Amino acid sequence: MYNYILEDNMVRLIFSDIDGTLINSNFKVTPKTRQGIKQIVAQGATFVPISARMPEAITPIMEQIGIDSYIISYNGALIQDMQQKTIASHTMDGQVALQVCSYVSKHYSKIAWNVYRYHEWYSCDKENEWVQKEEEIVGLQSKEMSLMELEKQDRIHKLLLMGEPSLMGELENTLKAQYPHLSIAQSAPYFIEIMAPGIEKGKSAKTLADYLDISLADSIAFGDNYNDLNLLEIVGKGFVMGNAPKDLQERIGNVTQDNDNDGIYYALVEYMEN
Repeated sequence: MYNYILEDNMVRLIFSDIDGTLINSNFKVTPKTRQGIKQIVAQGATFVPISARMPEAITPIMEQIGIDSYIISYNGALIQDMQQKTIASHTMDGQVALQVCSYVSKHYSKIAWNVYRYHEWYSCDKENEWVQKEEEIVGLQSKEMSLMELEKQDRIHKLLLMGEPSLMGELENTLKAQYPHLSIAQSAPYFIEIMAPGIEKGKSAKTLADYLDISLADSIAFGDNYNDLNLLEIVGKGFVMGNAPKDLQERIGNVTQDNDNDGIYYALVEYMEN
């Protein structure tokens, strides 16, 4: 089955979003999905996680699967090889990050801001329920940082704003109007991700493919949300999870099972035969 995928359809690179795609609702890689990925990697394909997460929140998931991999973190702002050496890094100015976080603290005090740079995660308040929930999900601990301390930071890979969904849509629109040059997206009802200008998963996939001297025509990708759209459209074939928004499913067209029912596994086994 997998030999057909690799030999006839020339699949050499497989990109996958993590939350809502590679892992299930319990934040685990299912046994079938793990089996399918390990088998196709053993036959020569390269599997690459591509996520808004920091590297340390991606590595344990690859360990669940049992493979070494390149890692694309912060939605593409940081690309690393299998030895965690940097292939590409795109950061925002620390003063711009300070401006955003200061605005959020002043006008949206119930929303928690977080700062990520390389392997470091700083939060505005470790007692905040959203921060604590994220720490539990990713299995990592943030370090608390004040705005005064943020003023001394430079070269930020990502800002993450967390809060009640009822507040996030308005805040996203406000920030996009104030900072039109930044990459800003509401990646979940309770999250807003902010990166340097031009950061997209699709662009980072192209950067890695060029680095590996592999055509994107020989790649496939899996995703479940709007920030995966440019990735799904740039690869040879993009697959949308069954738990993705309906309009995203309709736009991409190749819909597999949801993340709780081995969507990646069944796409590898079934859809590539069509």
